[in-house]
Amino acid sequence: MKKYVLLAALLIGGTAQAQEVPGLYITGDGGASFLPNLHVKNTSSGTLKENFDTGYAAGGALGYDTGNGVRLEIDSNYTLNNLAKVDGSRDNGHLDGTNVMVNGQVDLVHNASVTPYVGAGIGYQNIGVNADGVSGHDWKPAYQAEAGLRSDVSDRVSVFGEYRFTQSAAADIQDGNPQDAHQHFSDHGLLAGLTYHMGN
Repeated sequence: MKKYVLLAALLIGGTAQAQEVPGLYITGDGGASFLPNLHVKNTSSGTLKENFDTGYAAGGALGYDTGNGVRLEIDSNYTLNNLAKVDGSRDNGHLDGTNVMVNGQVDLVHNASVTPYVGAGIGYQNIGVNADGVSGHDWKPAYQAEAGLRSDVSDRVSVFGEYRFTQSAAADIQDGNPQDAHQHFSDHGLLAGLTYHMGN
């Protein structure tokens, strides 16, 4: 009986270890974007408080898995949220963001059926706003932090779900009118996706 238990343990351990082979991978993800209460400062109206509806997020990454629970990647994500209110009054418009980040992830446990991980990244965010008569886009330095769960479907494919927080410096919006503005940006995202491990 002990021999069978030992054999099963070796087989399971070998399978788990085989899934931590170094190599390239690609990911695709999508989910929901939740903007906190933000504000925009413009030259004609001063500081205005903004409320947004729940939006959507989509993106992906190209990365390298070191095989020991550490991954490095180039990550990009797009979000779009419709404007709900400005200073408590209903208004139309939207806020969108496209980021490009250098990101790192670390597994908190190894050889588990469900693996928790954390990550962080730095890069740039392109912030686009169309609200209260102000419209335009601007690239600003940004960072993100994430925490999630990942599970292997096969030797090549894994699924994941994560929470991601993104924040950037305030965008300088200049649309050629007296309405030059500073748009603040941060985002809470809930995402799910797939990873395909290409190997070496």
